Amino acid sequence: MASTGKLWWITPLQCFAVLGAATNLGGSALQSPLIMPMLQIPNVAAQPASAMTDYLLHNSEFFFPPLNASCTLANIVMTVTAYLNRNTDNTAAAKLPYLAAATIGSISTTAWSLLIQVPINKKIGVLAKKLEKDPQDAAAEKEFRELQEKWRKRNYGRAVTMISTAIVGITGLVTDGSVLRL
Repeated sequence: MASTGKLWWITPLQCFAVLGAATNLGGSALQSPLIMPMLQIPNVAAQPASAMTDYLLHNSEFFFPPLNASCTLANIVMTVTAYLNRNTDNTAAAKLPYLAAATIGSISTTAWSLLIQVPINKKIGVLAKKLEKDPQDAAAEKEFRELQEKWRKRNYGRAVTMISTAIVGITGLVTDGSVLRL
């Protein structure tokens, strides 16, 4: 799967998938340890903090899910191609376990997002609307602050799937030495 032969296209596609996983990781790395703690500062009132958090999470949906979907599709295509060519192409056989692991990582990121993060995002959106109507709603504020912390902690789990995917993808990318000789 070097940049020559009938499977030349896999190396650029691997680069895309690895960069996509790294970009996803970068987004999570900014949100959990940097942005979310700033919105949790006690001096930031719950109403504007909830509006900003809702805005951040909602607008992230326009970039990160399509990027992850594209990377997942790329990983699936490469894994299937490597599997089908594993007996006739040594590089395909060598890359197959890495491509399969990257595919599992991409799918895990999606599953984590849909099953764990998105329900919290939706609750935060509802609470942001409640707090916009009544900034003094103590119950909504308490629940929002708890969800902020829950989201921040859970997002680290998603980041683990992303960094694992990126590392496995990079390892698979350099396996044939077409980008970097080890």
